[in-house]
Amino acid sequence: MALRDQPYIPLYVMDFLSDEKLRECSAGSIGVYVMLMCVLHKQKEYGAITLLPKDLKTPDAVANFAIKLALHLPFDAEEIKEALDELIANEVLHLDNDRLWQKRMVKDGLISEARATAGKKGADARYTQKSKNEFAMAKPMANNIANGEANENEEPDSEEKPKKKSLIEERFDIFYAAYPRKAGVAKAKTIWKRISPTQKTFDEIMEGLARAKKCEQWNKDHGQFIPHPATWLNQERWKDDYGTPVISNDSAPIDFNPDDPFKDWVTKNG
Repeated sequence: MALRDQPYIPLYVMDFLSDEKLRECSAGSIGVYVMLMCVLHKQKEYGAITLLPKDLKTPDAVANFAIKLALHLPFDAEEIKEALDELIANEVLHLDNDRLWQKRMVKDGLISEARATAGKKGADARYTQKSKNEFAMAKPMANNIANGEANENEEPDSEEKPKKKSLIEERFDIFYAAYPRKAGVAKAKTIWKRISPTQKTFDEIMEGLARAKKCEQWNKDHGQFIPHPATWLNQERWKDDYGTPVISNDSAPIDFNPDDPFKDWVTKNG
């Protein structure tokens, strides 16, 4: 941001208070000087004010500036002229024909303009590169959208193929189909994935399940003592000793349904 657009004057307090040239001026001249800096702050050329043709009232340039500044400062033209004469004589202000300026403010203005210009060039360069990057990204995106719209208008060659199950999932399906109590499938599947049985472990689980299905506990009272599959897996119950089978392979119990625990009794007894 240019200095003239800022709502404050960059006043260097210590420089102001220790300025030997300014200290030689009267209090009245210093008052005019402070107010004049506010006017110089808003000029097109920061820190300088120029007489226009309409301002040339007299042959005396200082008098002309005094008349011009009296429209902006709370002093009359005579007070302003006396102050300007003193400030110029002590080189606090400088006069070049129709241009009145303050050295430090002009220098700060030039630095500010240079920084603003450099910043704009840098921003333009970044914006240009950003635009190029966005265009490069937008082009394939547009192509994808266009291709997608084209595909929507095309008849699918075939129905979407179902996702193939993993070996772990296939083994779980085999286990769950063989397990006589169908309950808590989600929890059982979670534990199964945690176990992630190898072929050897899977064989051990299925052999243990076959033994359990023939044991006395699982076959009495319509199978109500069969644990949930998640519990059986979590406790690694396939490793248990189920004792002597109470039924043969050909007379294994039908699946136990906790919602209909007497299903097998009804089936047997009509």
